[in-house]
Amino acid sequence: MAPTISYSVFVEVLGWSGALFFLVAYYLLITKRWKSDNVYYHLFNIAGGVLLTVNTIYFSAWSAAAINAIWAVIALLGLVRDRKQARNAKHS
Repeated sequence: MAPTISYSVFVEVLGWSGALFFLVAYYLLITKRWKSDNVYYHLFNIAGGVLLTVNTIYFSAWSAAAINAIWAVIALLGLVRDRKQARNAKHS
């Protein structure tokens, strides 16, 4: 029989994974390995925001859920904006 983990442990792992996405993205930005218009920078922030939103909703941390959801939306908007700018620059 395969080992199982509780849903609570699964959500905890999601939260820690989200935090790791945020920290890696920030570290790579401040060490100038990534720029703020790097697609991976945005994707890491979106993933971190979504994973931490799931975690904080599960644990009823509503203010943290709101800030993480907003963070993910801002990162998504940044990704869309940067992709549009790159596409427009390519066609100019």
